Amino acid sequence: MPGISDLYRRAISLVRVGVTCLVVSSPLLISVRAQEASESDYRAAQLARMQKIAESFEITLPSTGKVRSGTLQATPVLRYADPTRRNDEATLWLWSERDRPVALLAVEYYAKSPVGPRWLYEVASLSPEKITVQRGEEIRWTAREPGQARQKLSDVPEPAAASAARQIQLKQLRQRFTAHEKTPVEGRIQLRPLPNPLYRYQDATNGLFDAAVFAYTNGTNPEVLLVLEVARREADKPAEWTYAFVQMTGGEVYATLDDREVWTRTEADPPAVRDAYANGWLTDATPVNPTNGPLTKKP
Repeated sequence: MPGISDLYRRAISLVRVGVTCLVVSSPLLISVRAQEASESDYRAAQLARMQKIAESFEITLPSTGKVRSGTLQATPVLRYADPTRRNDEATLWLWSERDRPVALLAVEYYAKSPVGPRWLYEVASLSPEKITVQRGEEIRWTAREPGQARQKLSDVPEPAAASAARQIQLKQLRQRFTAHEKTPVEGRIQLRPLPNPLYRYQDATNGLFDAAVFAYTNGTNPEVLLVLEVARREADKPAEWTYAFVQMTGGEVYATLDDREVWTRTEADPPAVRDAYANGWLTDATPVNPTNGPLTKKP
């Protein structure tokens, strides 16, 4: 058994080792924390930049005798990236009117595109009307068709009385649908459904019990949207479940219901315009963030 002096010497030795490790590791710890702070600042600056771009777009809807404007939600419904497409940072923004979705705008940053850093926008209509999208003098586009071609869904339950129970019903019905994308290089890509809806809404005044917007993604990048609604249009009629798909990509996309193809959209390589979807590169959105720092992440 060691004596007291031996124990003392060992204790002193352990303390010295601990102090040495602390001194050696402190610069590394400081460096890691500085990198984390830099990354956090970068993401905050990017978000501010993307919000500024979204706020520069105006969505209007036609009406008898006047034009109405959609309301941009204060925060994006989704933030994502897609390294397989060289997409470094992106957000998805929603405009609504009385809580009903009117349009979605994707703002995507490509730091390493073949022609240098630049921003891409994608706008898709979710409105039953032909929306108009404007951004200063650079962009003005009016959809040729309404955003949703709603179809009746069969073999469905009576809508539950409780909101939580209806959300379960919405998620269960979503499982009957699939979506995939085709690209010249990668071929067929099965898109992954996000487990929770991007947006959920109601319109009791017009008989809409519940509705949800689901996303099918490449990684976390939304390529196809599924909009499920349950409504009773007439008091003496049963509630009706309906669905519609929305294009949110320049790729060629397909969707199925119960393993049967029910929807497709052709390729729309930017810049492109389709019936209810448009995309393009922003010429005036220079890649400089609000903190005046470089937008490209440091290795």
